[in-house]
Amino acid sequence: GATHLGVVSAMGASARSAVFYNRVKGEMEQAVSALGYDSVVIARPSMLAGDRESLDQPVRTGERVGLAVMALFRPVTPANLRAIAAVDVATGLVRAVRSARPGTRILLSGELQPR
Repeated sequence: GATHLGVVSAMGASARSAVFYNRVKGEMEQAVSALGYDSVVIARPSMLAGDRESLDQPVRTGERVGLAVMALFRPVTPANLRAIAAVDVATGLVRAVRSARPGTRILLSGELQPR
């Protein structure tokens, strides 16, 4: 009986992308948009920030370095490119789904940032 759907995708998602990850995310977006829900809200966050260690996930050194560099340049980085906490993505997505109008809506990372 659900009429609204919210999904997390990725910045740069496109079914026509030459980058495999972005292409798969774009194909997923097309597929869920065709499922017949009254409204679909797709969140496209930038790099996700959060505590992976407490979740027993492997350490991602490159990700740690990227997040540290992003933190240094945060004041001059456009909102759509800033790292974002997973909880902020979830909060923004739920808020958008609750107020969704018919059709498909794409939320970029800047729209998911806390206010």
